[in-house]
Amino acid sequence: MVRGNSFRRARAVRRAGLAVACGALVVLAVVLVRGGGDEDAVSMWVSVVSAVLAVCTFALDLVRGAEPEDAGAADPPAAGRRRAADALAEAVRTQWTAEARRLRLPGPAPLDVPWSPVGPPLADPAESAGPVPAPRGGDGRPDGITAAFRTTPSGRLVVLGEPGAGKSVVAVRFVLGMLEERREGEPVPVLFPLAGWDPSASSLSGWLAERLAADYGSLAATTGDGRTLARELLDAGLVLPVLDGFDEIPPALHPAALRSLAGELDSGLITCRTAAWADAVRRGGVLPGARAVRLRALDLAAVRAYLTRTTGRADAWATVLEAPPARLARALRSPLAVTLARTVYEDPARHPAELADPDRFPTAERIEEHLLDAFVPTAFAGPGTAWHPRAAHRWLGRLARDATDSTGGLAWWELAAVMPRPLRLLGPALCAMLGTAALLVPIAKFGGGVVADWDTHGSAVLNFAGILTGLCAGLALLLPPTPQTPQGWRWLVRTALRTTAAAAVVGVGLGLLVPPIVSSRLGAVLTPRPAWYLNGCCFGLILAMMAAVAGLSHRPGPLGLPWTGSPGGPRTVRALGALVVFAGLAVYGYLGAQVPAATCVVAGLVLVLAGLGRTDRPAGRYVAPATALRGFARGLLRGLAACTLIGVCAGALVGVIGGSFAAARIHSVPDWKPGKEIEGWRLLRTADGERAVRSTAARDVLLVERAALDAPFAVARGARITRDAEKGAFLGPVTVRHSPDAGWVTDWPGGPAAWRGRPVDAHNLVLALPEPVRLWLVRRDVSAVVLDAVGPLVAFGVLVGLIGGCASGVYRALNTPSDVIRAVGPRSTLRTDRTATVVRSAVAALLAGAVCLLLISVSGRGSTLGTMHTELWVPVGTSTLALSAWGRTATARVWLAWTGRAPWRLMTFLADAHRRGVLRQSGARYEFRHQRLQRRLATTAPTADRHASSPPPPCDEELAAAPPARNAGRNSR
Repeated sequence: MVRGNSFRRARAVRRAGLAVACGALVVLAVVLVRGGGDEDAVSMWVSVVSAVLAVCTFALDLVRGAEPEDAGAADPPAAGRRRAADALAEAVRTQWTAEARRLRLPGPAPLDVPWSPVGPPLADPAESAGPVPAPRGGDGRPDGITAAFRTTPSGRLVVLGEPGAGKSVVAVRFVLGMLEERREGEPVPVLFPLAGWDPSASSLSGWLAERLAADYGSLAATTGDGRTLARELLDAGLVLPVLDGFDEIPPALHPAALRSLAGELDSGLITCRTAAWADAVRRGGVLPGARAVRLRALDLAAVRAYLTRTTGRADAWATVLEAPPARLARALRSPLAVTLARTVYEDPARHPAELADPDRFPTAERIEEHLLDAFVPTAFAGPGTAWHPRAAHRWLGRLARDATDSTGGLAWWELAAVMPRPLRLLGPALCAMLGTAALLVPIAKFGGGVVADWDTHGSAVLNFAGILTGLCAGLALLLPPTPQTPQGWRWLVRTALRTTAAAAVVGVGLGLLVPPIVSSRLGAVLTPRPAWYLNGCCFGLILAMMAAVAGLSHRPGPLGLPWTGSPGGPRTVRALGALVVFAGLAVYGYLGAQVPAATCVVAGLVLVLAGLGRTDRPAGRYVAPATALRGFARGLLRGLAACTLIGVCAGALVGVIGGSFAAARIHSVPDWKPGKEIEGWRLLRTADGERAVRSTAARDVLLVERAALDAPFAVARGARITRDAEKGAFLGPVTVRHSPDAGWVTDWPGGPAAWRGRPVDAHNLVLALPEPVRLWLVRRDVSAVVLDAVGPLVAFGVLVGLIGGCASGVYRALNTPSDVIRAVGPRSTLRTDRTATVVRSAVAALLAGAVCLLLISVSGRGSTLGTMHTELWVPVGTSTLALSAWGRTATARVWLAWTGRAPWRLMTFLADAHRRGVLRQSGARYEFRHQRLQRRLATTAPTADRHASSPPPPCDEELAAAPPARNAGRNSR
């Protein structure tokens, strides 16, 4: 009761605090507007307070309903482990019950595989082990293996059989049988494909813990002693490993695998091919205490009974199997061949009598190959099918060969690994660049000057080409290979060195082509064409660096939604989104600030839709508010420190390099005395000794303004620079001088009257001067030239640190791996990852925008940073969308479809293959029904790339609705 009261008091305090914060936000907006304050300051403060409120709300009340987990925090560790084991048992039961039902294992006429006990040398000859009791009454049903396992004193049972004998089916039935008899607190049987274990690289217990943590996301949580919950369950004996496919381990590692099993496997079931186990035992010794059983070949009577009872062609099969040839009888002795035959000859266009043709099928092996080759086309045949059978066979063959992992799984988030390495870099970088262009171009054209527009279309193309180049280089150099890659201080130092080295290359290019002889200014200046490209390279490199510091990797895994485990979590997220939308509407209604308002509205709508949408993560463990807050704080501090350090160092180095080139160029011309006339300009000295130049002929000069700047500036008519309006013009002699306070200025001699005689910015007039005149005018000490180049770039580095810190904090706080084993399916996991990625990007853009508005308010719109604030924070969200698992998969799907390796609607195709029995589902992964089917498809897959339209194309059939699923059955292992 005391604990419940404390939770209610804490919840009341949170709600009261949020109410006070909301009221303060409204009062602040009203006071600032009525007080006649500067609109930019009002917009900045409203946005900043809104963003801070959003972060506090999200971090402190992200998941309402945390009471049950917190309440259980004080429970003994043993009780927590038992609850975790019970939850794991339910997840395993749900997974394999659905799979068994799809495989028709519990049907009215299941195909029972007989078995018999095996003694030495395959089993331990020690008297303590003893042989497995023979099946009672000759009943060799696989279900009897469960009883045989319970009678094994050591708890180690090995199931042997020939290829296709049904070992995997036995493993599935064993898991379900043990779960059926399991009582609360007993070990949970979990199926592990041994194809992914390398006994020379990791111990058995370590690998099992990694697989549990990776496949069951909730078990990846760490406990008080630093161990994962998966490791705790294993150490406590609450997991019963069912190790399927010992023969899939490379033969050279079999002795090491046996030693690891002998030392670390307390109890469990192992499946293996008979010959592989015999060879492993001969070289590595018998597994101590292990009993063994062997799955026997099917007898002809059982095959005939099964095929005549489970198909609609009983007479045809009865005739064929009445006196079959020896090769056919041999081919149908394995459950795999029988289930393939049942599926293939459900097609009325085929007749099983052809299997007896000695010319077409002279051997049993040829019959099996025929059944394997015909299985996929038959599964996809029939009127109204969505896919052409031969196209489906070709696509599955390419996927079987190129897209499966070491365990035979087909995971959508690993599809990008199929592409060539250059495309793995270019694809996401291109998507990020296109997403950035989709936002920056409209803002530049219609955003009222908040982003500098390009002077020509060619300049825009060069700028985005530079961003693409910088992103490709940055992704190749900076991103860690996987999310599990250690990212400590050594990795940060290496990232800093690589970023600085890449920036130095860009600095050399700037120094050679466009040295900052006047000074570095990052907005509202005449920009030569090469500078557009090199500036884009810098931007792309910076975006890649921020992504690397935030923890994005080359092979990201799917994300989950951190609030899903709480009943009140989605409601809280919807409320938060509505609050952000309201703040955006208030900013636009009172201040007319379009970009900040649009950012708030879009981010808020994303949160609202995320709270309304379907989720994939099952109820149970979730990210507690305190955990999210700590993750944000750690990510924020890490990002601020790393990005600021890297940004300042790289900016300073680029400034030094560019300034050095500029100083050398400036001092390459003589220091002429005042009074000399060069190319229509006379060199002068002002009364205070500053350099100045005056035209000897009339010059056509314009006074223009841009919404992003506080004051107008002067440019020559015809200058290639964007402007929002022309305030005045002047035709006559023009003087350009240096002002200690304002830099290069000209005393404006023309209209309008409000500006006549006042100094206006003449930076662009200096850039348009003849080169000798320009170099003489800007002549100063080498140190001054270098410092003028370094200063703005160092300030830009600080801006990079602030924005990168916000992005890193959000990404770390919302980095919730998806529970891929308890997932409803691959498509739902993809949908959840897309939602989580969009939410993460929107919140990061919202916070980065708030920081930029604060900086703009402090530094002013006429600072040397120009509009770099907006130009940098806008791509924060778009670039990370492309670098997520969902973004990379989208790129891979386009490439796979374009090269003919897969259809355009890949996920729909895979789901249809699952419904038709070609694939099986393991959480968020697909797997081929049998490794022999996968290998056969991979072997017969075409090697040359073809476009998706190569014959036979799906064409209009792809647009048809998918027919009811064909029961293709289980190709048992």
